[in-house]
Formats: sequence, structure tokens, C-alpha cells
Amino acid sequence: MITLPDPATWVLSIYATCGGLLICCLETQLKFLRVIIAMNFGFLFSSLWRFVFYLILGTVTWAYGNIFGKAVGIIFGVVGLFNIYVLCRYPSYRKMREKIAEEEDKRIEARISREVKKKAVQSAFGS
Repeated sequence: MITLPDPATWVLSIYATCGGLLICCLETQLKFLRVIIAMNFGFLFSSLWRFVFYLILGTVTWAYGNIFGKAVGIIFGVVGLFNIYVLCRYPSYRKMREKIAEEEDKRIEARISREVKKKAVQSAFGS
């Protein structure tokens, strides 16, 4: 018989999902997402606090109690350690990543601008 998990597990699952999505959005390096994340979750731009966040997510997944939760918890811990190592050991990496993100933002903004102009011309001339 299939049973539903208890409410605490649901809450932890929602928290872990939101945390994972937050990390994914941060790593996309899109300007509009970075600004929102920086305004609301600025601690993720500090290597120490990002490490703490990874550890919290790791303990949340560890709390599921199954082998998958424990594996993901260990992975979060390893990723957190690797992340803090890279950001502290190679500060030029952060600068390079920001430069690449700025170039990508410019390309995206140029494409959006072209699309907006195209739509404006189409709506103005009714074609």
C-alpha cells in the first residue's frame, strides 16, 4: 500500500526544491536573475555563506533518511567545499565569470532589442 509522507517531509522537500532552483538560477548568470538574487539572497555571493547554504541543503536532503537523500547530502557537501576552494583559491575565476556573464547579458539584450523593434514595426504597419 502506498502512503503519503508526513508533513515535515513535504516541507523539507519544498525547501530543498526552492534551494536547488535558487542555485540553478544563480548559476545561469543572467543579469535580471542575478539582480533579483543579489537583492534578496545576497549571501550567495559570499563564498563562506554559499558554503553554509550548501551545507544546509545537504542536511535537509540527508534528513530524508533514504540512500538517495544521503547521497545527495554528501554531494551538496562536496560541491560546497569545492565551490569555496575555487572561489578562495582563484579570485581571478570570479572576475572571469563576471566578464563572461556581462558579455552574455549584452548578447541577450541585443537580441531582445532586435525582437522588440521587429514587433514594433510589425504592429505599426499591421503586417
